[in-house]
Amino acid sequence: MAETFFALNDGSPRAIVGMRRRNDGTVQTLNQSVSDGDTVGCQLDGTGPIRFLGIDSPEKSFEQPVGGERRLDSAPWDQYLTNPFTNGFPQQSLEPPLAAHLQARFGPGAGANHYAHAVTAGEGLKQLIQNDVNALGQTMEQFRYFVSFSYEVFDRFGRFLAFLNRHQPDPNVPAPRPQSYNERQLEAGLALPYFIWPNINPFREKDTVAEAVPAPKTADNLAERGDLKRARDFVKTARTAGIGVFAPGQQLRFEAFEIRFLGRAEVPNRAVIDLSKNDDVILRPQSYFKIPNPEDRLFIPSEFIPLFVAKGWRLEGFF
Repeated sequence: MAETFFALNDGSPRAIVGMRRRNDGTVQTLNQSVSDGDTVGCQLDGTGPIRFLGIDSPEKSFEQPVGGERRLDSAPWDQYLTNPFTNGFPQQSLEPPLAAHLQARFGPGAGANHYAHAVTAGEGLKQLIQNDVNALGQTMEQFRYFVSFSYEVFDRFGRFLAFLNRHQPDPNVPAPRPQSYNERQLEAGLALPYFIWPNINPFREKDTVAEAVPAPKTADNLAERGDLKRARDFVKTARTAGIGVFAPGQQLRFEAFEIRFLGRAEVPNRAVIDLSKNDDVILRPQSYFKIPNPEDRLFIPSEFIPLFVAKGWRLEGFF
């Protein structure tokens, strides 16, 4: 079956859909399908991926091959991650503190480490879904996902961006619906948080992005409430328990977004706010590592920085 959603070379998401169908599968007439001069009914006939918001799990493979290989456990990737600075990554593009931070973790086995955690994360997600199918007493054909979108609906690869859970019309029958798969992966230590403003609560509940900008010196207060606190607590508990990516002696060596920018020979491009502090500072993208715990990082896409500055936030390096 063809992909419903896809991306152009410039990253613009696109879709191919059909005419809306009736419950019996037959196509509606135009009188039924066209409600007014700017709205039509459509049918999603193909398939498409959903990328979880708020988390980042390790990568099994990468879209840009190294030495002809995409799998992170391949020999070329292992060689590359032994020291990307001597294998083609332009070290001069990185600020010296970030280069030093990364270099401390270079060495043999980094690719295999990442791949092993990626396999474990995937198997863990499969088990969560299978458990939900069983809990609902359904078959795979009957099972449905409940998809909750945020400010961004698609990424540049044409993937949905969402929080995902099992579809359960009655939230308490046959049992209370659990938290989203996004959060359950954090709880199991199978992924790291990747909070990107404004796609997470409490920010995504606001009517406009301007309203969603937090006031300076309130980040820690906001992060200690609601969904964001729960997600952050899951990560802290997993770290304390030493499970998943925090397993003693087997900790995830590189975060997934680090693998991506190293693999693309690019530099980080999202500024970051420290959720553990009530300050008014936006750190530069290459300063993300100054916030050691990933659950304390709130990444800000560059196009939104003027909104934060207008509200009184200060940019690192400009004060």
